[in-house]
Amino acid sequence: MGKININLRTKFYNSIRNMDQGGAFTRTDQLNKKDIFLTYAYIVGLFEGDGFFTVTKKGTYFQCELGIELSIKDVKLIYKIKKILGVGIVGFKIKNDNNMVYLRVRNKKHLISTILPIFDKYPLFSNKQYDYLRLRNVILSNAIFYDAIPVYTRPTLPFNSIESIINAPYFSAWLVGFIEAEGCFSVYKITLASHVDGYFIASFDISHTNGEILILAIRKYLSLTPKLYKDKTNNFRLKVTSVRSIENVIKFINKAPVKLLGNKNIQYLLWIKKLRTIPRYAEKINIPNKY
Repeated sequence: MGKININLRTKFYNSIRNMDQGGAFTRTDQLNKKDIFLTYAYIVGLFEGDGFFTVTKKGTYFQCELGIELSIKDVKLIYKIKKILGVGIVGFKIKNDNNMVYLRVRNKKHLISTILPIFDKYPLFSNKQYDYLRLRNVILSNAIFYDAIPVYTRPTLPFNSIESIINAPYFSAWLVGFIEAEGCFSVYKITLASHVDGYFIASFDISHTNGEILILAIRKYLSLTPKLYKDKTNNFRLKVTSVRSIENVIKFINKAPVKLLGNKNIQYLLWIKKLRTIPRYAEKINIPNKY
């Protein structure tokens, strides 16, 4: 991995803390180009995991929409993203008996002035990019009626290669946002006949539906070795438990140019705290005292 400026974390957090109620940054703390680069790349990574880009029928007309839906645990994160973007509506719903919070942008002017410039400059890496391009084309077209819009089926051909993904200059900040959406830090107990009291294993896993190339790119970037798991829904999952792999994940998280901002931040802090109590990891990894 290339050299990363860790001091940019502070600037990123300060930029968020100094936003006014309308979502604009204060004049005393204007974002420079690097700050904007990191902030938007993180947001794109978050949307890559849990966002959606749709064109739906509304009578004889249609509705273009960008949105993201997260667990209610991430309600603060949703409001942070809304402040950064300065557009969109926050709402709540129940999905599969779980309380969810969402951010949606439907206003055409907001989509054109705020959303398109971000996703044009920092493109999505997975095949979700096809969804975005379709949305973009419809927004910028002269179409008025739904029947005027071409029928759409997302292509299956990978939009990117492993190399084009990891060589993108914004990939590290994007990856933090993607981990926020799709990553999981956990510790579980293994019980075997040879270990009466059992022992603990730490794991990090990350997955994406129809995202084989994307997960392979993450595996290569973090120098991880396990094979990918594929389920019946075509979800590709990477799970690591070895000391070396866990160390690589920790090094990336702590040196990345932006921090985890949502509930995943709490999960990560509890995870590294638990790692300090497991000799297998604590004796071989320089586990940071704080994040």
